[in-house]
Amino acid sequence: MSTIILTVDSQEPDRLFASTVRAMRRGLDVTVAQLARASGIARRSIEDVEAGGAITRAERHHLAVALGALSRTVHQDSSP
Repeated sequence: MSTIILTVDSQEPDRLFASTVRAMRRGLDVTVAQLARASGIARRSIEDVEAGGAITRAERHHLAVALGALSRTVHQDSSP
């Protein structure tokens, strides 16, 4: 008989989301302060999220919606 031990890293989804938020924000050339205003989440909380800190489901939703809105705004501003 063999024993298999699986380890689950509960922080991995937060780290993945953090790197995605950071990459999208930088790709849109948006500051943390601008993202904070668009999402309604405190700047310090966004900095914590981008550092890989824990994030609530609601914060995840607000950031995703805000990044989508900022993306559309940036896209509209660059249209001819």
